[in-house]
Amino acid sequence: MIDFEKLTPRDSGILLAALVMAAGAFCPIVTLPVVGSINYVMSGNGDGIFIVLGAIGVVALVLTGYQRAAGLVAGAGLIWMLITLVRIASLLTDARTKLDQSMKGNPFGGLAKVMANSVGLGWGWVLLFGGAIAIVILSFATQRSANGSARASETDSTAPSFSNADNLIAELLANQNKQETPAAPSSAPASFGKRGR
Repeated sequence: MIDFEKLTPRDSGILLAALVMAAGAFCPIVTLPVVGSINYVMSGNGDGIFIVLGAIGVVALVLTGYQRAAGLVAGAGLIWMLITLVRIASLLTDARTKLDQSMKGNPFGGLAKVMANSVGLGWGWVLLFGGAIAIVILSFATQRSANGSARASETDSTAPSFSNADNLIAELLANQNKQETPAAPSSAPASFGKRGR
């Protein structure tokens, strides 16, 4: 059972960033003059489905205490989005170049050029990249500060996380080392159950 009261402010920030990233997949990523705008999901046919599934995965990982894994999922989504953005920008540049070449000497060339220049990237990319970058930063900032004193108050909670697991292992090893240290040799022989006087 997940206890939402034990979520840290960083966990809440990661969850909010995941929601922003998922919302970005439904916002315009390409604007077209006549057709309108296209979003990343494209009615279930686009790569945005993987981004939405990744955001759901991030939420599930954070709620179960795996912040670092959530950061890795967001990092993979960030790379995926970057590849898509480069491909779209390349397609737009090629289309404008070909249109300029084909419309030379055409009386409607100016109108076609205006329409081609009105094709561009939409504001959905801001949400997509902003959410993914925030998840990565918050996920690994949690891990970095887990070794410092700033995280001391958060490690007292029983919510599962990598930092709590690391602290428990360190505690267990320290206790084990204390128990395994050999006792100082005494001059009195062992009494095997009899109390020495």
